[in-house]
Amino acid sequence: MSSTHDQHHAPAATGHDDPMSHVPPPSPWPLIVAAGLTVAPFGIVSLLGGLKGWPLISSPSVGLLAMLGGFAVFLVGLMGWAHQIISEKKLSHDPAAQQKDLQLFILLFLVGELSAFGAVFGFIFHRNFYDPSFGPPHIDGFHFGGAKAAIATFLLLSSSVTCEFAHHAVEHGRLALGRFLLISTIVLGAVFLGFQGFEWGEFIQRGYYPLNIPQGGESSFAAAFYTGTGFHGLHVAIGLVMLCMAWFRLEAGSFRDGRTFTLTAASWYWHFVDIVWVLLFITIYVMS
Repeated sequence: MSSTHDQHHAPAATGHDDPMSHVPPPSPWPLIVAAGLTVAPFGIVSLLGGLKGWPLISSPSVGLLAMLGGFAVFLVGLMGWAHQIISEKKLSHDPAAQQKDLQLFILLFLVGELSAFGAVFGFIFHRNFYDPSFGPPHIDGFHFGGAKAAIATFLLLSSSVTCEFAHHAVEHGRLALGRFLLISTIVLGAVFLGFQGFEWGEFIQRGYYPLNIPQGGESSFAAAFYTGTGFHGLHVAIGLVMLCMAWFRLEAGSFRDGRTFTLTAASWYWHFVDIVWVLLFITIYVMS
């Protein structure tokens, strides 16, 4: 009787006791990531003048602090979350099965991300169909899209090529080549973000953003442009963090025994980001 009672009330086996079972410990990182993503948009809206009715948080200095602080918290939380996942991987005694589970996780995650971007594309196509005035701005001395957007697109597509070859090189033990290509991917992605930030700066300098435009086709297009490119830019930043994590693990000699999920996840995520940008480029810059 006592033995049966003990079996019913015995604590669950941990990854150290049972290699086929692992329950992750409680983690604060998802909450930290969510907090950063909550604060940063308030800072952006404050900088754009959208909180004029709130004197305490409508000043540019407070907006800038909230934006930078929110993104800093977000990046720290994202890296801490990734580090915890990497640490938990050591509890598994079956690397092959673990890698398959993790790959399934990243695939399901990307499906969810695709759904989010689908809402942006749905809005753009809806406004294109029902609003004849929907379209890019007519600003003196500023041509929407053009060479800068095309160059940025070429750089991002090039980074997808270097990322794929880096992944292939590391999996086949060519670590020096993989390191060079991985760093090249990170540099190309950072330059792409620079092009996007420069374009945003030109728009904002000329007063072109949804909160400063009367309701109409141009206002709707501004909302679609900032939402689509901004959401994508956030994903590029996340992708760069993932690529940097893969680079750090490569330098630490962690990619062995088939445990290359960090690089696999970063590579798949980066290809997803590139595909979404091609669709955004066609939808926003070419078709509109």
